[in-house]
Amino acid sequence: MDLNHMSHTSTRGNINVTGFCQILLMATLMLCSPSLQARNTNASEADQPLIEPERAWPSLSVGLQDAFFSGNLSQEGVLNNAWFISQHAYGVVMDRTPEGTVKNPEQDIQRFIEMTNDEIEAAFSNYVRRHPQLPRQTTATLIIDIEYPVHPRNMWKLLEGENHDQITPVFTGLVQAFARRCAITRKFFPKATLSLFGMGMPDAQGRERDIEKWQLHAYVLATKMGMLEDVDAISPVLYERFSPTESGFRNVDKANLQCLTNSLQIVQASHTPLDILILMSLTIFNGNSKNTTRPADLVGIADRLENLAQLGVNRVIFWNGDETLARTNIPLKQRFQQLRRLQKARRDGDSKPPTTPDETDASPAELPESTSESSE
Repeated sequence: MDLNHMSHTSTRGNINVTGFCQILLMATLMLCSPSLQARNTNASEADQPLIEPERAWPSLSVGLQDAFFSGNLSQEGVLNNAWFISQHAYGVVMDRTPEGTVKNPEQDIQRFIEMTNDEIEAAFSNYVRRHPQLPRQTTATLIIDIEYPVHPRNMWKLLEGENHDQITPVFTGLVQAFARRCAITRKFFPKATLSLFGMGMPDAQGRERDIEKWQLHAYVLATKMGMLEDVDAISPVLYERFSPTESGFRNVDKANLQCLTNSLQIVQASHTPLDILILMSLTIFNGNSKNTTRPADLVGIADRLENLAQLGVNRVIFWNGDETLARTNIPLKQRFQQLRRLQKARRDGDSKPPTTPDETDASPAELPESTSESSE
């Protein structure tokens, strides 16, 4: 790692921190988080990418919602070794009606807290039985994706006080409820790398307002209270939120840095060692953007990957709902091929990005709640 180039400039703006602070951040991250210093060891030797990119990027993995990617992405240099476990795997807390489930957040939070271990384990056993492609002895990375009734980024709302720093019974109950679901997942998958979704999420533009301080305090407090004792990692979300025509696009490097500093504080608060496995996307997910659910800008993704590599990150995981980009017919394999071609073009001195596929190939799909992140 070249410490003479810590002041990174990309097409999306500068990180306004001193070189010393960046070096200190990277050194601490590499000491605390194994994935920031070593390549992933979950995949079998046969699954390892056949190419070693010459331009520095983190190792790329892909995971689908309740599935592994079915194809082989070794030629694209992408590890097929991650699986996102949906929240319904642990039982449904919402009321059921003939039209479907109905959300009642206050009631559903109480049900989430009060659900017994036997009830959670019975539901999870059914989930495992329905997914035989996920063997009990898997060594893959499993991301526990619980976003309702409380997304981890919203835990601060259950704290009291002017600065949301006073523990409440419902906050304590929520922390214990998350911890019990993590422990049950560990019981079923003793050899897997378990990671909790959404811990350490930054503001999409890296802003440091009161809300970001309250969120971070809640993350750290929940960690100190034992929420993460049965997982190996946290997975902060760095999905693409903007297109190049939007002002927020210029500030994404600030979000990268905030993501890592948040995650580092969580890791330092943990009673057990934790890794940091950052989640990325090939699609824009932002409820406040007119471009939401459109394919993300490849140049922007490449910039983020280069910036994360400079900050010491050696592995990222791309989330996708299924084997095509959200609400399109564009295959994931094709998009990763384009991303690698852009990487090669940059290495060879050609800055022109590859042709973007037709983004109007509509194939509407239900998206998890996390994809609708609202970012101004």
